[in-house]
Parts: sequence; structure tokens; C-alpha cells
Amino acid sequence: MEFRKEIIRSSSNTDEAQQREDFGRINDVMIQIDELMYTYYGHNASYLPYTHDEVITDGKKTYIFNPEAADFFIEEMLSTIDEQYWNSYPLPDDFFEMFDYDTQEFYKSFLYLAIRIGAIKTPSKKPDGHHKDVGNGTFRDLCTLSNSIVIPYSEQTYHREFELGIPNPDLPQLFFDIQDICRALGRENCFFHAPRTSDEQEQALREDTLMKQSAQQFASDIEDSALDQVLASEEYLKESNDIFRQRENEELKKIISDFPDTDNFIKHACTFRDLLFRNNNHNVENYLDHAIKLFLLRNEHSVLSQKDAYLDTHEKITIIINEIKSLSNSIR
Repeated sequence: MEFRKEIIRSSSNTDEAQQREDFGRINDVMIQIDELMYTYYGHNASYLPYTHDEVITDGKKTYIFNPEAADFFIEEMLSTIDEQYWNSYPLPDDFFEMFDYDTQEFYKSFLYLAIRIGAIKTPSKKPDGHHKDVGNGTFRDLCTLSNSIVIPYSEQTYHREFELGIPNPDLPQLFFDIQDICRALGRENCFFHAPRTSDEQEQALREDTLMKQSAQQFASDIEDSALDQVLASEEYLKESNDIFRQRENEELKKIISDFPDTDNFIKHACTFRDLLFRNNNHNVENYLDHAIKLFLLRNEHSVLSQKDAYLDTHEKITIIINEIKSLSNSIR
């Protein structure tokens, strides 16, 4: 008879406290491994010296965005992405088909926006599923943003959900950050795609209105007193959210009161919207991720930059891996 290992513990016989502890341990390890990787590659280094001017006032150091310096940095990053595409598509026809003008413009726009957004600590409450906080001006911030390019929408679905009818205000990933800044600049929705026709917008409005009416009809089946309470709660919540959003917007206005290169930010936001859905894939994330790691390695920000440091670190991590293997073997 074939031997099968016995399952010691499963979801069916694990109580809530044990479940929380199990998930807690997994989460702790994920945080630790992420920190190890960021430290290993040098992601905690600041990119601001490459894209901003250093200004010292009353002994305090600050950075002011420099468009020319940022362009030079972006071109260097693009050249590293170009290098990766050549490795992936060594035949000229394939290379030029995959790394055409629009693809390059997409990378440029993303990198410009990531540089600007990664240097601002916005006060806004982010929607569920949003990327981790940024705002320190580090390569870690660029990495966080580059790993949030993929969104679970086709262009048609995105257009319907966020740009037509009664639009959902909680835009996904980088779009939320862009909209946040554009709103504070008084340019809300400037990068949106307008309805193709008035009929398209009217149809979307009718559909959204019918959906709201259906929800209200469903709620009307509740007893009148309970319904009044539900509606009052919903209205209070909406008003509270509106007030909270307005406060966030006023606070962000102060933070970016002197926001240089505004027109370029808007231009890149529009390009990003135009081209994202052609590049909404994990390959693009990987190219950006490797470009950041290669830049850090080649510019003395990583233990990988020097052979001795690389070998020493590699040896230490190998020792730790072997120790963990021994611990794992001992509990089987």
C-alpha cells in the first residue's frame, strides 16, 4: 500500500486564535524577507540626489525637483531597460517591435510620475488594495510603485468604472496618486478619457441611476424605521467622507504649494493613461524592477556593487539558509 503522510492539523481543526497566530507568523516572515531584499539590493538609498537639487537653509537640507536632472536619470534608467529588451529580443525585428516609440514613452512617463509621487507624503487615505506608502524619495519607493503597475481591469472596464456615468472615486494604484495630486493642483480629471459620444455618457448615467434605484428599492423592503436609520447613516457617512476628502485636499495643496514642472506632470499623467493598458503586465514590472536593481548595483548603493562585499554577504546568507534547513529537518 502506498504511504501517505498524515495531516497533523488543518483548517477544520484549527481555532481562530491558532489561525491568527499562523497568519501572523507568515506575515512576520514576509516582512523580514522583504526587508532583507531591500537591504541587499540597496533600495533604501535616496534617488533625490539624482533628480533634485540639494538646498541647505538654516542648516536644514531639502531637495527641489530639477526637471533636467530627472530627465537625465530617466534616460539612464531607460537605457538599462533597453539593455534588458535586447537580451530578451536579440533579433532586431523583434526588438524594434517590442521596444517601439510608444513603449519607450510609457516607461518615461511612469518613471517621471514615480519620481514625483515617490518624493511626496500625501495625507490621503488610500483605497483597499492600494500600494504601500511612499514619500521618502528612496529607490524602495520607486520599487513599490513599479510593482503596482498591473491593475485588474481591461481598458474598457476601467473606462466604464472610473470615467463614465457616476464614476468610482477610488482609482486603482498609481491612478489614485496621480488624481490626488491633480486635484490639489486644480486639474482634477485632466488625464481622463472623455466619453466617446454623448450617447455613451448618457447610457452610463442611466445604468448607474437604475443601479442606485434598485439598491434603494431593495432597502425599502426594510421596515420604515430601520430604513430611515440606514439612509441617515449612509448620508452621514457620505458627508463625513466628503469633508474628510476636502481636508486631505487642502492639506495636500499646502504640501505641494510650490509644485515645479506642473505642465510636464500633467503631460506624463495623460501619456500614462493612454498607454498603460498596452503595458499592463508583469513583464513591464520585471523590467522596471531589474532596472532599479542594476542602477543601484552600478552606482555603489548595493552590497552587490563590490565583489568582496557581494561574496561576503552571499556566504553569510548561505550559512543562514543552511541553519534554517537544519531547523526544518529537526522538527520533521
